[in-house]
Amino acid sequence: MKVNISKLSDNLRECTAEVAAQLNFTLDGNGYEIIAEEGETLNVSFDGKVIKIIYPAINQFFRGLRLVKQNFNKKGFSVSETCKATELGIMLDCSRNAVRNINHLKELIRHLALMGYNQIQLYTEDTYEVESEPYFGYMRGRYTIAEMKEIDDYAARFGIEAVPCIQTLAHLNQIFRWEAYKDINDINDILLIDEDRTYELIEHMFITLDKCFRSRKIHIGMDEAPMMGRGVYLDKHGYPDSVQDLLYEHLVKVSAIADKYGFKPTMWSDLIMHMARDGKEVKVPENVTLCYWDYYRDSKKEYDQNLKKHLAVTDKVAFAGGAWAWTGFAPMNEFSYRTMKYAMQCCRERDIKDVTITVWGDDGRECSCFAVLPALFYCAEKYRYQTKDSNIKAKFAELFGIKFDGFASLDLPNEIKDCDGCNNPSRWGLYNDPFCGRFDYHIEIGDGEQFKSNALKLKRAAKSAGEFAYLFDCLSDLCKVLELKYDLGVKTRAAYLAKNKKKLNEIANVVYPETIKRLKKFIVSFKALWNKENKPFGLELHEMRLGGLLLRLESCRETLVSYLGGQIGNVEELEAPVLKFIPDREKTANLCCQSHINTVTVANMNI
Repeated sequence: MKVNISKLSDNLRECTAEVAAQLNFTLDGNGYEIIAEEGETLNVSFDGKVIKIIYPAINQFFRGLRLVKQNFNKKGFSVSETCKATELGIMLDCSRNAVRNINHLKELIRHLALMGYNQIQLYTEDTYEVESEPYFGYMRGRYTIAEMKEIDDYAARFGIEAVPCIQTLAHLNQIFRWEAYKDINDINDILLIDEDRTYELIEHMFITLDKCFRSRKIHIGMDEAPMMGRGVYLDKHGYPDSVQDLLYEHLVKVSAIADKYGFKPTMWSDLIMHMARDGKEVKVPENVTLCYWDYYRDSKKEYDQNLKKHLAVTDKVAFAGGAWAWTGFAPMNEFSYRTMKYAMQCCRERDIKDVTITVWGDDGRECSCFAVLPALFYCAEKYRYQTKDSNIKAKFAELFGIKFDGFASLDLPNEIKDCDGCNNPSRWGLYNDPFCGRFDYHIEIGDGEQFKSNALKLKRAAKSAGEFAYLFDCLSDLCKVLELKYDLGVKTRAAYLAKNKKKLNEIANVVYPETIKRLKKFIVSFKALWNKENKPFGLELHEMRLGGLLLRLESCRETLVSYLGGQIGNVEELEAPVLKFIPDREKTANLCCQSHINTVTVANMNI
């Protein structure tokens, strides 16, 4: 469709030009004229000559452009929408090894505006520059002050509020690698409460963020720290009168710093709600919002009960759900729909106006956040507009030019027999050791075959995936590896124990070399994906892991060749009994292991 955007304001004109291609708009001075003005509700109309968009907020203007595309009729149309949510954002993990490059973030911001989001949180534990703290995020790809300002400015142009999301208690294990922070480490990844240097560091964080973000909202973390006060704090001060008082004391100090710089903090609620669950009285400072996070429930009742408990503590409650991209190379969109369907419904009914969809990147960040676009789109439509599932799929296809289910085929590497729900066989299957396989009990000979058809499906889907084809190509290459690698250890052990040297010779001299060849191709694909989306920092970890897998495959093959040639009398690892990874799990049960080190070895890696 040819459109004339010359009558739009400078900002809307520039931003419309940036999203025009995705909307199949051709910019032409002789095209249909688009005019825009602010109003209370979103309304889009066309009288045969002029397209008029009335919008209540800048991000809703881009929703209006979508409505133009979806409803365009040369004879004219008029469509209105009322948006439920005050705030709907995503939280993008930039701390688990992958720090998104600026171009990737800008692309994501454009997609968020078109999907109906109006907020983006960058989860940065230490991956942002802090003035006066040179070791904070050193060599981790941290965002510079200039980059944070650039992100904030770009997001604002599209009506997206960029909100800093940091940690002020735990999850700071990376900074404790440096002697500079040794004196404020209580235990594990937790800051030392009631220490002047701790609050000096936190104030330095706020001083920097104050300069970078126009938003006065900030997420201060404070989750998953049950060991607070039980390390150096205990040695210095003895047992606190109560853990909840210790947390409250720290929270008061941090919230006071936030207030000093005009920030209104939100914190994860798990520590406080755990105390409330134990029947203890809990307190929350007036300026702090509690964020209930939950990505797991497949029933409305549980979400509703937990929201009710939060609202009994404070009326300042936010909710964070999840688009599952944190269990390996492949996403879990279907599991995200299943859990978020009920969460979004409960948030609407409980009138929760601040909702965030998290996109975590546990243990190294391997999966692209674009791989969960179906889940992000689903959550936006369910929460903001209560759209029916069938209509969601149609709207997704209209916006992205790809069928919803076709895009969600990125889930395929984890969709194998007897697996349903939260599982990641494509990751533990890749890294499972050929000789010491911790998951071998749960794999049967022939299981690798199912990845062959998945590889073909993904390769076909790539042809119609446009700008996202690289995601499908990468996971297709992964499935090609898994076709051979998934049950390689089981086949190796079976042939060895049966003393079938003919079969073992084929495995050693045909299957292992082909697996290595395919793994090298996958590494090339994964590196291309990484370099397209992320800063270079962190890639070294994956090169070590994947390179280690290559070396291990070559080493195991050499051992088999030595055994077949009579240079060694046995392969001791293959004679060890095979135990269940989890004692009460049967062969066909779902298994999810998010730790690379717990997958590859039981050796002591902590010394």
